[in-house]
Amino acid sequence: MKKSYKALVSDAAVFAAGNMLTKLIQFLLLPMYTALLTTEQYGIGELVNNTAELLYPLCCLGVYEGVFRFSIDRDSDNKAVLSTGIGIALSLLPVVAAAGIFGYSFTGFDYTWQLVILCFITSFKVIFLQFSKGIGKTRLYASSGVLGALTLFCAGYLFLGVFGMGVNGYLLALILSQGIQLLLVFFGAKVWRFASMGAFSKPLARDLLRYSLPMIPNALAWWFVNLSGRYIVMFSQGADVAGLYTAASKLPAVMNMVVTIFQQSWQIFSAREYDASDSRSSFGTVFKVFTAFLLCAGSLVIALTVPLSRIMLSGDFFAAYVFVPFLMLSSVISGYSTYFGTLYNAAKNNSMIFVTTMVGAFVNVVLGALLSFAIGAWGPIIAGVVAYVLISLMRAYDTKRLINIDVDIPYQVIGLGLLLVECVLISFGFAFATLVSIVCSLLFMLFTLYRYRKIVKTLLKSLKVGH
Repeated sequence: MKKSYKALVSDAAVFAAGNMLTKLIQFLLLPMYTALLTTEQYGIGELVNNTAELLYPLCCLGVYEGVFRFSIDRDSDNKAVLSTGIGIALSLLPVVAAAGIFGYSFTGFDYTWQLVILCFITSFKVIFLQFSKGIGKTRLYASSGVLGALTLFCAGYLFLGVFGMGVNGYLLALILSQGIQLLLVFFGAKVWRFASMGAFSKPLARDLLRYSLPMIPNALAWWFVNLSGRYIVMFSQGADVAGLYTAASKLPAVMNMVVTIFQQSWQIFSAREYDASDSRSSFGTVFKVFTAFLLCAGSLVIALTVPLSRIMLSGDFFAAYVFVPFLMLSSVISGYSTYFGTLYNAAKNNSMIFVTTMVGAFVNVVLGALLSFAIGAWGPIIAGVVAYVLISLMRAYDTKRLINIDVDIPYQVIGLGLLLVECVLISFGFAFATLVSIVCSLLFMLFTLYRYRKIVKTLLKSLKVGH
């Protein structure tokens, strides 16, 4: 088994462990917050938190994207990369402070400075995190998320449960959590060894910004692709239907986490292997394995929608199960867009990643809004599937100019066709839909093992050798 494949699997395992532990701790935060805060306090705290997540890329011009991509190159000057990234972020501090003063003067919002501090700390935390990932410290990257979530839980209980500090306590816990992560990465990656203002490079700064700036509007557009459906349903169908829609999205969220884990490890693999002589072959192999997993896992979860929903969606929320299959299909297709989108990062050519996401966001919002008044919550769901298909196809076609990988089109058509059939059977309540879907899913898994038997044999052989 190629050494880089083993590194890909190893990185994926590290990110999976880190993500799952972080999600587990975050899962415990919600009942604590709802018990210790009023609905108004929680709403204000989340407003500040969500606003910080939206604003911090602007506070550092998204330079962390470039810091990661340039630091991962074998011939990169990591001292110059990190120092230039830090220099860009520091140069924006007066602008951030001025924005805070103006924002407070204009709105009188009581928590403006907590927002500014949160944006500032988060910006540098992410720069250090991306740098640590770029220089190969994946365990440090993953463990920082776990420590941050654990700090948030403990500090939240202390400030809210013991001291009763309300919104201020909620925000202080968030700031402390981000700060602890920043310190862990700072010392874990020995950042001081790479940071020197004398190593700041204006030409490199231009390259970093040229790479990073398109990622900011891309992130905003991706927000519309992922979350606009909830707001469309809210405004067109009311809070009750929106609640069902949101509840139904919790099951596909597991697939989204899997895609995120793959993206984190795939970014590293693709950047390191992009210039390799056999990159076309290795990228094609990764595509086959990744999409086979997506399709097999997606098919099985869709087939088990009803029994899983009986466990996860209690009471009146069970009615939301009809939305789950198509939302899962949407999550599976988003995996394709993630794979091809990362190829732009590997090639340091990010202009089209923004264009494709913008087109998808526009189609998702407009089509979802139009259809919602005709077919209710199904409108945004169908629009989401169409948007992800459109983004994936545009990226698959456009990235051929960067690297023309081998795509097993017949297998993809069969797999996606099967998922679509299962969605129709389950969502529209056909007789024996669950049983038929389970059988089809198992047969498809056997077909996958047979079709990719050479890859499976190579994988099994490598595991025996490793053992």
